[in-house]
Amino acid sequence: MCNLKCSFCPPKLFPNKIMDLNTFDRLNFELKDITNELAYHIVGDPLVLTNLSEYLNISKKHNLKVNITTTANNISQKHYEALLNPTIKQINFSLNSYNANSHKKSFDEYIEPILEFVKFAQESKHEYFINFRIWNLDEQESAKEFNLKVFDKLNNFFSSNLNIDEIYLNKPKNIRVARKIFINFDEYFVWPNLKNEVVSQKGFCYGLNSHFGILSNGTVVPCCLDLDANINLGNIEKSTIKEILQGQRAKEMINGFKNNVLKEELCQKCEYRTRFDF
Repeated sequence: MCNLKCSFCPPKLFPNKIMDLNTFDRLNFELKDITNELAYHIVGDPLVLTNLSEYLNISKKHNLKVNITTTANNISQKHYEALLNPTIKQINFSLNSYNANSHKKSFDEYIEPILEFVKFAQESKHEYFINFRIWNLDEQESAKEFNLKVFDKLNNFFSSNLNIDEIYLNKPKNIRVARKIFINFDEYFVWPNLKNEVVSQKGFCYGLNSHFGILSNGTVVPCCLDLDANINLGNIEKSTIKEILQGQRAKEMINGFKNNVLKEELCQKCEYRTRFDF
């Protein structure tokens, strides 16, 4: 679930749904033999959950580290306790989500609560990473004007010296502004869709290698960009995670990637995947 409709996120086919705690607990139990960390998002925002602490405590019980990505559109003091959970590895704030929505609130009304939380986290000596994501380093003037506002705020808060012209010229991947606090940079990308043109039938991807995704309805997909489960590998209500990942469709994809062949139509129409080509 998410409480925004960002222009860079495609509309979903599936209705909003929250995985119940019992299913989530069982899933974490299975996942701890496969991975040591989770990311709480596939076009969803964990801060929308009123009981985020319960989900984090389940992951903590199973010794799984958690990555949280959020627009922070609704962040307030009610989230502070949950966001200090020691199982959290990093928190990503998608700052360009503000510029991708029609807001009634001003930019200051959006950014100030985020910075207030960061101050609280610093005073609490947080051990996780905090990343400000600015994934809009394109040449559109509107994005550049927005980024200038962001940099001014961050420079004032962290006493940093972010120079927008240098950043657009050099395109750094990240800049450290404080202990365990970074600004991450990237560019917009076109989400894969079966209606898109074919990008390539050959290539490599880390899907099913370094990561895979599980939708809130239990459907397993090869990556977080398959929000509509075009590549449905199975469902955790019918099979175990290991059985699903060892299934024929998953194996064919993995073997294809190893041989620089894209077996699935969605992969052939994925622009983001080209970042991983050799």
